[in-house]
Amino acid sequence: MNGAATEKAVRIRRYQPDDANAVYDAVMESKEELSHWMSWCHDTYSRNDAVAWVESRLSAWETNQDWSFVVVNDEGKLLGACGIHRIDRLNGVGELGYWVRTSATRNGVATSATRQLCQWAFEENGLHRIEIVVSEENAASLRVAAKVGAVREGILRERILLHGRRHNGELWAILKDT
Repeated sequence: MNGAATEKAVRIRRYQPDDANAVYDAVMESKEELSHWMSWCHDTYSRNDAVAWVESRLSAWETNQDWSFVVVNDEGKLLGACGIHRIDRLNGVGELGYWVRTSATRNGVATSATRQLCQWAFEENGLHRIEIVVSEENAASLRVAAKVGAVREGILRERILLHGRRHNGELWAILKDT
C-alpha cells in the first residue's frame, strides 16, 4: 500500500469505553514486538490492564496528563494507538508516543497517525513543540520520527528504562511552524 493510500485509510480518534477488547486483542497479537519497547506490555498483561487503561483515558485527558487516541482503519479495526503525554501547557510542549499492531506494521500506519496527531496538537491545542524520545535501538520508531519530519536533536544518555536495562534515548522534535 502506498503512503498516500495509507494516510487516507488511517485515522485517529479518542478512546471509547468499548475499545478495551480491541486494545487487548491488538496487544496480544503484538506482544512479542511491543514488549521490547513498551514497559507496560509485560508478560502478565491482561484484559483487565486494557480495561483499566481505556477507563483512565477520560480523566487523563481532562487533566491534560495525556491526550490518547486509537488508530483505526476505514473499517474501524484498531491498528494501534498514539498520544501525547508529559504535556507542558505553559511552554507548549508535549511528548509523542505510538505503537502499531504487528499485522499493520510497515504500511505507514504510525507515520500517518503521527502526522494527524501533530496537526491536531498544533492546531487545536496550542502546542508549539512535540518531542519524540526513542531508544536508539528501536529502528522502526526512529524511522517513523524521520519520516514525519522530526529533527534529531541529540542523545539523552540512559533516559529510558526497559526491563531493568537503561537505554540511551534519541530526542527528536517537530516544531509547529516547520
